[in-house]
Amino acid sequence: MTDFDKKIDILLVEDAKFYRSVLKSQLEKELNCNVFCAETFKQATTILKERGNTFFLALLDLNLPDAPNGEIVEYVISQPIPSIVFSGHFNEEIRDDLMQKNIIDYVVKDSPASIEYVISTVKRIYLNQFIKVLLVDDSKTARYQMRGLLHRYKFQVLEAFDGLEALKVLDANPDIMMVITDYNMPNLDGFELTKKIRTHYSKRELSIVGVSTYGNHALSAKFIKIGANDFITKPFLNEEFFCRISQNIEMLEYINALKDSLITDYLTGVRNRRYLYDRGQEMFKEAQKSDGYLIAAMIDVDHFKQINDSFGHDAGDFVLTAVAKKIDHYFKNKGVVARFGGEEFCVLMYREDTEDVIETFETLRDVIAETIFTYEYHELSVQISVGITWQSTESLDDLINLSDRFLYDAKKSGRNCVHAG
Repeated sequence: MTDFDKKIDILLVEDAKFYRSVLKSQLEKELNCNVFCAETFKQATTILKERGNTFFLALLDLNLPDAPNGEIVEYVISQPIPSIVFSGHFNEEIRDDLMQKNIIDYVVKDSPASIEYVISTVKRIYLNQFIKVLLVDDSKTARYQMRGLLHRYKFQVLEAFDGLEALKVLDANPDIMMVITDYNMPNLDGFELTKKIRTHYSKRELSIVGVSTYGNHALSAKFIKIGANDFITKPFLNEEFFCRISQNIEMLEYINALKDSLITDYLTGVRNRRYLYDRGQEMFKEAQKSDGYLIAAMIDVDHFKQINDSFGHDAGDFVLTAVAKKIDHYFKNKGVVARFGGEEFCVLMYREDTEDVIETFETLRDVIAETIFTYEYHELSVQISVGITWQSTESLDDLINLSDRFLYDAKKSGRNCVHAG
């Protein structure tokens, strides 16, 4: 089970039925979470006593019938549980007091947009737990302050004293998504660190945010010109820090999602033909330089037209997606799984030997043949035919075409079988 598969628990304390029901339904729909609801301070404390501080996050109404002066906030943050507070009216003094108590945010529920904002903030915090941020500053005090904010927003935080140490941390953690760096540091300052990072990572791959107490327009412009995505002047408001960090992370996520959409089959979720040939060419060249084998397998869903004709194209799409998941389960970590077109899939993988290759595809064929796919009220069963080759060929096209010929032989032999050569 991956971290994305683990359900999180969220505590929602709100006496307004409409606001509570909308938040609960939207959160459970859009996130992998359980939402525990309470209408009063008494109900909330009962839930917390039963479940302890196992909650990932709390959403708290500031004014409850039996706790009109924000008592619920004091109680929940003492657990401690990260909290978003909402209220029917805005008060600058109350807001300042709440932010000093280390809540995540203060939301005024004065329009439908406030619900959308709460949902988006919770989603952002949920996603943050899978994101690494590198914090670079020679000041322990500054690192402590920003580390506290980043932890409050659920980021994974790594730290470095200066630019040289930051490069070592980045080298050991290439999945870091953001670097927050001070300008004035010994050994390697923020400018030089930014330049060196940009020789390996583009703005579309890793975000850099410069920070400094010496902030002015010239410094900000210089940071951005040499490759930073953003700049924040210290001291800053906690909300400003969170919003700027979130906006830069979301921009990277948007770019990555766009890139992923270009190489992913829109229906089944596996890679598309474009990616198959792009990555396949690299794999073909790598295999030529080694003593191993590049194995190509073409997989076709037998009698697929009958499913479309009998149950409709939506049922056909359902079956294709289900079959794709089965294939992906067996081969995703071993090579490339792609939808080749229609009801055909292709698998490319490098192996040092060909032992058990045929047996693995036979197992896949058996599993699919024995699986009952339930679509609406219909129970559907399908079979696949497979053609495999690992022969030495002049090109990737020749290798895939050869596996397609073995697939044709499997079809001629009665389908639901594996042919290799």
